[in-house]
Amino acid sequence: MKNLSASEEQVMTALWDCGRPATRREIAQHLPRTCDWADSTLLNFLLRLEAKGYVRPEKQGNKNIYTPLVRRVTYCGAVSAEHLRTLYAGDPRRMMRALADTGRITNAELEHLARWLDDRVAQSPEYDYD
Repeated sequence: MKNLSASEEQVMTALWDCGRPATRREIAQHLPRTCDWADSTLLNFLLRLEAKGYVRPEKQGNKNIYTPLVRRVTYCGAVSAEHLRTLYAGDPRRMMRALADTGRITNAELEHLARWLDDRVAQSPEYDYD
């Protein structure tokens, strides 16, 4: 999976947030307000994403409809796994410790995560209670 720049990630996030294939204008409506880009800038990012295999444009009338070719969960999982490996030596506890020690995750969020992890492990077919 090819790496995306921060701006390309914002465009992909906006497209995923559309919930369906979308036009450039629809994608622009889902961008953060800080992305006050000209139409040509957004089109350039969409061209880059097409070249990287993330979107497919399809002509409909006088406009392109952009379809994501990579699912959000697939991209997020790949990027998160890469960060986990490179920044935290593959240890998710190190990542959680960094978030907790810097105040970027609350105790309530950690408790919620712990409950989710317990449920996830309990539902796993690999988990043996005997």
